[in-house]
Amino acid sequence: MTKAHALLVGLKSVDPNSYNGWDGTGGCWGCELDVDNMERILKPLDYQIKTLKTAEATRDRILSSLYRAADLMTPYDIFVFYYSGHGGQQPDLNNDELDGKDETLVAYDREVIDDKIHQALTKFRPGVRIVMISDSCNSGSNYRGARTINVNEDSIFRPLATRSRDEIHIEAQLIHLGGCRDGFTSAGYQGGGAFTMALCGAWQNGAFNGTFKELHQKICELIRSSQKPQYSEYGPVSEDFLSRKAFAVPSIPSAEGPFEIPVIETTPVEAKITAPGEKHNYKFTAVAAGQYTIETEGRTDLVMTLYGPDSETKLLTQDDDSGAGMNPKIVVDLTSGIYYLRVQHYDSEGGTGAYKIKVVK
Repeated sequence: MTKAHALLVGLKSVDPNSYNGWDGTGGCWGCELDVDNMERILKPLDYQIKTLKTAEATRDRILSSLYRAADLMTPYDIFVFYYSGHGGQQPDLNNDELDGKDETLVAYDREVIDDKIHQALTKFRPGVRIVMISDSCNSGSNYRGARTINVNEDSIFRPLATRSRDEIHIEAQLIHLGGCRDGFTSAGYQGGGAFTMALCGAWQNGAFNGTFKELHQKICELIRSSQKPQYSEYGPVSEDFLSRKAFAVPSIPSAEGPFEIPVIETTPVEAKITAPGEKHNYKFTAVAAGQYTIETEGRTDLVMTLYGPDSETKLLTQDDDSGAGMNPKIVVDLTSGIYYLRVQHYDSEGGTGAYKIKVVK
């Protein structure tokens, strides 16, 4: 079953001791209300939600929450990272911005630069769907990465400087909604940010059935301030993600099962992935305690999860590419009992086809 989690961050002020006496209240009166309104959108959709408001929203808590989410989410899960507060710019210290400026989210105790957000989001596994929403100034590209696509005719593209060949690119799918262009302001009122209020108006208490692109278009129609909301995509965003209703929790096509796998020495079981994101369920019996090797063979891009003993929900371990090529391989000590396997294709158009799976003691 897919998971839906959200990190919602809103700050109506900052620690003046950390910002040379500036308390950050101007323009951010309704940022905590923005978080409440986003929670009202996501909670009916069964999202597991973590909120960080004002003093709770320190730089380390924001980043650690992103890293924890990356550890938790698996292919086809969806994660929403929402921020309402001040957005800034500061000098680029690692020379990866041609304009010499990093975009930032202003946390309670210090700013979070876009490079740090990028590092956290690159930890999410391929196939995970991420939605980043920032109702803040300078939010057009406050995720640091090379765009796959930007659909704004009047957007200001941030030029990328020469980048290190060691830089890690995002492998998850990311749709980014920003309240305004870089170098511009995002309006805030007592009742919340102009962008978030327009988003809530477009959502119509759940009556909205469009995609994220259509949600962006509706926000642009409803927003009353002069700011220009931005829509961007990063990473291998799938057609399924693009065509689904905004914030909808994905479903995974699943084969019937679980199918019994013999514990063998040589001959594997043959199977075939026919659609992106498809998953197959298996089970096997460990008659005696000892070390077991479970692996797949072939060119199909898979991730494998092991549950048990005698339980289809008790997670033991998961593996992606420890085997040959794109194949998972799990080597584990097991007690006697029945064990369950989920073999899932990564959510991409490629890497489908035949594969083999075997369990060896």
